[in-house]
Amino acid sequence: MSIVPLVKVSLIGILDDKERVLEAAQKFGALHLIPLASAQKELEVVPPGGGREAVEALRWLMACPSQLRPVTDPEHFDLDGVVEQTLKNRSAMKDCEDLVARLERRIQDVEPWGEFSFTDLAEIGHNRLWFYVVPLEKLGRIDPSDKVLEVVHRDRYRAYVVLLAPEEPPVSAMPVPRVHVGSETLSVLKRTHEEAAIRLEELQLERQVLTKWRYVLARNLAAARDHAARRRAALETADADRVFVLQAWARRDRVAEIRDLADRLGVAALIEDVTEKDTPPTLLENDPSVAAGENLVEFYQTPGYRDWDPSPIVFVSFIVFFGMIMTDAGYGLLLLLLLFLFRGRFAGSALGRRMLRLSVWLAVSTTVFGVLTGSYFGVGPPAGSVLARLDVLPLKNVDAMMKITLAIGVLHVVLANLMRAWHETTLSGRIQPLGWCLVALGGLATFLGQDTRLETAGPAVVVAGLLIVGCFGSDRKVNSLKAGFLRLFDGLTSLARFVNMFADVLSYMRLFALGLAAVSLGETINSLSAHLNDAVPGVGLLIALLVLAVGHAINIALGLIAGCVHGLRLNVIEFFNWGLKDEGTPFRPFRKEETRL
Repeated sequence: MSIVPLVKVSLIGILDDKERVLEAAQKFGALHLIPLASAQKELEVVPPGGGREAVEALRWLMACPSQLRPVTDPEHFDLDGVVEQTLKNRSAMKDCEDLVARLERRIQDVEPWGEFSFTDLAEIGHNRLWFYVVPLEKLGRIDPSDKVLEVVHRDRYRAYVVLLAPEEPPVSAMPVPRVHVGSETLSVLKRTHEEAAIRLEELQLERQVLTKWRYVLARNLAAARDHAARRRAALETADADRVFVLQAWARRDRVAEIRDLADRLGVAALIEDVTEKDTPPTLLENDPSVAAGENLVEFYQTPGYRDWDPSPIVFVSFIVFFGMIMTDAGYGLLLLLLLFLFRGRFAGSALGRRMLRLSVWLAVSTTVFGVLTGSYFGVGPPAGSVLARLDVLPLKNVDAMMKITLAIGVLHVVLANLMRAWHETTLSGRIQPLGWCLVALGGLATFLGQDTRLETAGPAVVVAGLLIVGCFGSDRKVNSLKAGFLRLFDGLTSLARFVNMFADVLSYMRLFALGLAAVSLGETINSLSAHLNDAVPGVGLLIALLVLAVGHAINIALGLIAGCVHGLRLNVIEFFNWGLKDEGTPFRPFRKEETRL
């Protein structure tokens, strides 16, 4: 496990050669670019056709229900033009679909009133039309003696009433509030709807025609993203007169290759070591067997360049925690079977292969802990069998499981502090984590050693650890009374983390709680299924099987979520809290995505 040493690379060349240098650097694929200028304003006004727009356009074409035969010859393919036309088609179709839906609803509302138009008020004695949709049971409440009204339509439930009056009648005059019909006549609405429907069909045909470019567009997606990345990189170089400077971080062991690249391009290459003022990105490098730990670590926080790489430890502990939470051998074997059947889905990329390896270990861990707790789809093994003898974890023994999970938490936190002490460079940085190790181990000894010598030795170890933490709270030199008070304040501030230590260790009890919940839910599902089978003869068997299938599927889904969330949480929050001191940025190489098909 290691963080790869880096160097700062500056490539200096003629401005006319910048595009050629950028393309070569992207092809080289081992430089993490350092922005020397802001490109945000320029990137906000670039035309469509970049990587993101091309992806959206391809998704729109691939979702078309009717597609033409794809063009495979890219000779007449205009990437920017096709992307722009496709995105315009998508926007226009969505607007047109919304218009058609609104008009259909409007026609449905207006149609019961029939064809009418609002004439000049003077022609009807300055009267206005007021519209009411009255339920039939309330129609008799209307007093027609002092009103000019007409029922223009009636269905099974409602009457559509038009009232003629110069002012809106008071609320008490009608049994329901009036409705707003609008000024457009029914014939105008239908004509507008017909025009919109025709326009929608034209846009659908246009989309269908554009689908012929889906194959070459897919092939050019990576090229489009590469072009967009080069455009951003070109805006982030330092340009002065006819010279540009491209600055980046690179692996120290590839300096010779970078110098060869600079010689071939005809540019100057300046190589500098990392200084204390620099904040380089972090490049993690591990054995392929535990490389998935890097993805787990970077999911939450990348360690600082001057920190240490926790990937292997996180990889192992996450597998263990996941298995303790799922804790069912039947579930683990089922997951292994699914991974075997769908293993081809993971083979397309290095990330996929990493995730497959991690997933297999998670399923194995689930199976192992399921055997140790005696749970097979919520069913225990027969008494006296070999599997029963392997049931050694008393999951339903609260006292025993509390001791086990708290011991795991203490050991995990102690390991974090030991690793931090090993990689620190200052005296306080090395000694203070050792003090916290004594505090955690002393607390565990006090809890586990009741009625033994450990019960008295444990508090003494805790006190010794707290004294070490307080004494080595900082490396401040005491050369004056003020410095002495400040050193004392540093020690007291460090001791305040005792509450954090207590809370973080208790957090590991979630391993026991979630594991017990998963097993209990599996048993409940089995019990409910058995009761249904007995209660309903014949068809009850089918219902019981359905309950079993759905219930255990839900339990597996909940276990996967809990195992991933809480298994990762204990690593990236509790473990990182004591093991890492700096947060860094991941190393992102400037490289090509384009592939040759």
